[in-house]
Amino acid sequence: MKDELKPKDKVFAENIQTIRPFEFNENVAHVFDDMAERSIPFYKEVQKMVTSLALTYFQEGSTIYDLGSSTATTISLISQGLKDHNISDYKIRGIDSSEAMCREAETKLKSIDADMDKIRIEEGDLFDCPIENASVVIMNYTLQFIDPLKREKLVQHIYKGLRHNGILLISDKTLQSNTDTSRIFIENYYDKKRKNGYSELEISQKREALENVLVPYSVREEVALFRNCGFEAVDMFFTWYNFSSFICIKKNDQVGDL
Repeated sequence: MKDELKPKDKVFAENIQTIRPFEFNENVAHVFDDMAERSIPFYKEVQKMVTSLALTYFQEGSTIYDLGSSTATTISLISQGLKDHNISDYKIRGIDSSEAMCREAETKLKSIDADMDKIRIEEGDLFDCPIENASVVIMNYTLQFIDPLKREKLVQHIYKGLRHNGILLISDKTLQSNTDTSRIFIENYYDKKRKNGYSELEISQKREALENVLVPYSVREEVALFRNCGFEAVDMFFTWYNFSSFICIKKNDQVGDL
């Protein structure tokens, strides 16, 4: 969809008397593509990098999982990449807890004539989704919304479902170890949002809505989590102030055996 045709994010544009916790409801799903591109630094570039890495590590005959698949932007790019490489022996599963997001995802995939015989979009709990015969698992800005007490369980679940040399690709908002650095990074982030057309009211209301809903880890905590769950090779492939992306490669079958 061309940028000028995308519905614009105005979710927090008007003064809201009572700010409710952020949720991926129908209002958000309808404008999510615009919201993501204007709220997440270098969103399109990260998507391209994720797609490139997914295609590089994909093993024919395996399944690609996108956990927290939102409107299927990542799936759309990967499915087109597989088509361009004449790869037909694959499955893609997108899982999202939001029914509205799943509807938007299916609409987008059908609009690009994606092979829906190979792609399945499901509404569901990530903990209930079987991860089987996977060579690529993607969580773009999803882990940050998972209860911190449950994150290790989810990453272990993913690890067990990956093939040898399979990868987990994760992008998240991250914390800094120093309060001064954190303040500067966050101010740079908000300045970017201002330049992307968001007002002070929109920034402040969304920040309040996300409080205790989006819970970031530090880079050190994220890396420790991945390693504790068995991933031997953990590297950062993108960073911009308080946003980071990681590639985690499964090199053995012993969880925690580093």
